[in-house]
Amino acid sequence: MKKYFTSIVSLVGMVLLIGVADGLDLWMDNLKRTAMSEFSVISSWLLPATIMELLFAGLLLTWLWYVTNKDGNHQVVNIILILVGLGLLFYNYLGSVSGLPLPMLMEIIPKSLSSYASAIVAMVGLQRMIFRKKEINK
Repeated sequence: MKKYFTSIVSLVGMVLLIGVADGLDLWMDNLKRTAMSEFSVISSWLLPATIMELLFAGLLLTWLWYVTNKDGNHQVVNIILILVGLGLLFYNYLGSVSGLPLPMLMEIIPKSLSSYASAIVAMVGLQRMIFRKKEINK
């Protein structure tokens, strides 16, 4: 179990990271709509949204640090990171051009935190696959 601990934490972190990004996208959209309808100052939603983006960036950097500094670079985990990241990133596009009756994920649109998180997850998987550490037998 200890052998796969880093891989499990990396995948759980990926799910949490994308989930938090999705939740923040929804929260910021609702905050913006509420602030624009109830307050005369349009920028009243900018400060809380900016603080949440800063906290999300810290969460993302913490996940990146953990993923890149721990041993346990398994190819299966790298492939999962790439497939999940690219799958979420291109899901809406593929759903609209394929003609399949897929529900649209409107939170994952370009320039959203979910979109950035998915792209970063895919690139981390690709980076880990290309530049993986070679095990040295002692």
